[in-house]
Amino acid sequence: MRNVLIFFLIILAFYSCGEKKMRKVVDVSNRAQEYELIKPLGNVVGDVQFSEKGAEFIGNDVPAYIFLDSLSLEESTPKNISMWLKFEGEDARIPQMIFSIKDTTDIRKRFNMWIAGRRVTAVLNGNPLWANEYDYSKGRSKTYYDSYILEPGKFYFLSVNYTPQKVQIYINAELYQQFENINDGKINFHQIYLGTERYENEFRNPLIGNIRNLTLFNRTLNENEIYSLSVESYEDISEFNKAFELKKFNFN
Repeated sequence: MRNVLIFFLIILAFYSCGEKKMRKVVDVSNRAQEYELIKPLGNVVGDVQFSEKGAEFIGNDVPAYIFLDSLSLEESTPKNISMWLKFEGEDARIPQMIFSIKDTTDIRKRFNMWIAGRRVTAVLNGNPLWANEYDYSKGRSKTYYDSYILEPGKFYFLSVNYTPQKVQIYINAELYQQFENINDGKINFHQIYLGTERYENEFRNPLIGNIRNLTLFNRTLNENEIYSLSVESYEDISEFNKAFELKKFNFN
């Protein structure tokens, strides 16, 4: 009986977000950059630990982040950024930065994505994607409130398609949020901070959690490609999600 329950929980851990579309595994080619993040790379600052769980950002008073510079990505092209993500923390009010992308030709341009209220949200070049009509003064949008809440301690596959006018956020290969008609959304992916945002000389909104299997593309991905990319690396984190689900049950 226990083995049956474990098998059920493994399936539930990955496919627990409502009715799913049928997907097929396809080749995911033309990867621009790929980082497993089980070993140190780039400029690692503060308490970042590396293991089979990927890069773990430890929350303390010292900023902890990974800085990837000179990415050599093509300019003025669509992009996709994908990764396995886990965040921790009991206080949902505290924002946690997943990544902050900077354009070195214009310091005003940045693409920040973070956890807020246990939902994924973002700002692109000053456009708050969580707001009605991308306007801070108009409050949070229905898109934000209709997005389901993520569980602390669980790995999710995050995949983001970017074009200057449109951003699509996928969680576990399902469309989570979509934003269109973005004004002045053009940005070059020159630098990426993982686990924090650098604002002038200050590092803000640290991530407490893990990032694994970071992959970047000079193009957007279709839904079958996003699914295939997640399946490709699912074995890397499946045991951790299985353990997470089993903690919810008392077998004694």
